Amino acid sequence: MTRHLLSVGIMLPPGLTDDVAVSIAAMTGRLGFATVHLADVPTPGLLARLIETAAPALVVVNTDEARGLVRVNDPETVAAVRARLDAAESTCPLQVSVPISIGRTMNEAFARADLEPRFSGDRHPRDVGIFGTFEQAQEQVLALARAGADDLVLDVPLERDIADVLAQIRALVVGATPELLDAPPRKDRAEPPRTVFYGN
Repeated sequence: MTRHLLSVGIMLPPGLTDDVAVSIAAMTGRLGFATVHLADVPTPGLLARLIETAAPALVVVNTDEARGLVRVNDPETVAAVRARLDAAESTCPLQVSVPISIGRTMNEAFARADLEPRFSGDRHPRDVGIFGTFEQAQEQVLALARAGADDLVLDVPLERDIADVLAQIRALVVGATPELLDAPPRKDRAEPPRTVFYGN
């Protein structure tokens, strides 16, 4: 059976100023992303601002490693984790959390990645994430979906044109998986609260 990604979210890395984090969260909500993930537990005041500005996106605080978490763009790894979750009859989502750098050309994808200090070393999108032109990235997203991923959480380059990057990513996922717009919600999941804490 072919599976499809159920949601796409954006990871807010640590070290952002409150105003930058709120601005990105606002764009994320307006563009129709499902979630805004926080690497650190914010102050109550910042959390309240993020919840308000990210709406209707859900704010997720990653306090621990999720059970079905994959940190590499590798359909075989995703399929193996999917098989383990299904064998255990687990209802927790299989989340693929990776960096992304896409562009209208390969040069633009490289330029965005090279300008982002977080993407140095073994976290370069070319090696572990979603990388390349829009069309190449669509194929990568579809491969993860078919392998059994439920959620895609993306660490985006923030050095420039963040609004354009987010718009391209949103078009990427909607364009690659139009079935999601009409798919009914899974019956084994309750309606989530506005804020989710993963882990303890």
